[in-house]
Amino acid sequence: MNSLRSSQLSAMLFLSAAFTILCQTASWTMEGIFGTGIAVAVQFLLCVPIFLLYRQGFSLSDGDVKHRLLSTLLLGYLLVRGGVSFVRLQRASDALTLPVSGKFFAAALIALVCIYTASLGIRALARSSTLILGLLLFALAVLLLGAVPQAEPQNLSLSTDDTIFRGFLREMACADELPLLLLLFDQMAHRRVRSTLQFLAGKLGLFAFLALLGMAVLGDRMAHSPLPFFSTISVSQPFSTQRADALYLVIFVMLCVLRITLFTVFAARCLARLLPRLQYASTICLGGMLAISAAAAHFSISAVWQIAAMVLFTSLIPLGLLLRQKFGGKNP
Repeated sequence: MNSLRSSQLSAMLFLSAAFTILCQTASWTMEGIFGTGIAVAVQFLLCVPIFLLYRQGFSLSDGDVKHRLLSTLLLGYLLVRGGVSFVRLQRASDALTLPVSGKFFAAALIALVCIYTASLGIRALARSSTLILGLLLFALAVLLLGAVPQAEPQNLSLSTDDTIFRGFLREMACADELPLLLLLFDQMAHRRVRSTLQFLAGKLGLFAFLALLGMAVLGDRMAHSPLPFFSTISVSQPFSTQRADALYLVIFVMLCVLRITLFTVFAARCLARLLPRLQYASTICLGGMLAISAAAAHFSISAVWQIAAMVLFTSLIPLGLLLRQKFGGKNP
């Protein structure tokens, strides 16, 4: 069923990517901006097979038996990326003043919220993304207002500790929203290319905005900042009598809930496609994500594997389905 508008799809993916940007631990640099720009262009090219596949009438919701393997692979990918999102939340909690004690307990509370939001479905999530996007833009305006008096333009210079290639790899490793296009495009009838361009352009714009602002405000302190975004907002307070920390905390939590809910909704759909009689699929998927986050917190996943998984779902599998249709004489 076509239930998403192009603006809603781009907003959801943009907000999901925004959470990753806010959680970045590497220093923001000019090289990182250039590398991200190149990576975004490459990501769009990697999406071309998905565009062509859906133009040929592909639908993952049709032919459940035929797409069981793809649904299984997507389920595993979504659970892992959801678990990594919980890890990012736990790492960022060091810079946040959360009203709970314990990183895993905070993640569990977020998971409970996500169980409810996932039960509302993708349409409700799409509608709420417009409101969250407006709140994020307001928070960025407040951040800019507080950062301008603290900014020093001379801090905007090239770094000796970073390269464009490293910035490229970082962005490619964080592009875990792109495989969602295989699932989200099932909900759209048209303007798929346009919505993807809007999402990628917005992601690049947000990263460049925060990176330039953070470098101008933090200067040499950037090298000692474990979480550049939170270091930037701690310095950039727009009001002399009232800190804006509560606003940033609310936005951060909302982005986290939206991102994990997005992964949960589609993981549950993949699981339901594999096991139609299974109940509480969303709860099971969230439990799996929490378990993965508990394990992943003790070791890091190589960027090479993250990029390889993204390329597999964004380009190689759609390309294989296209070739199967062309040379096998079958619908994808």
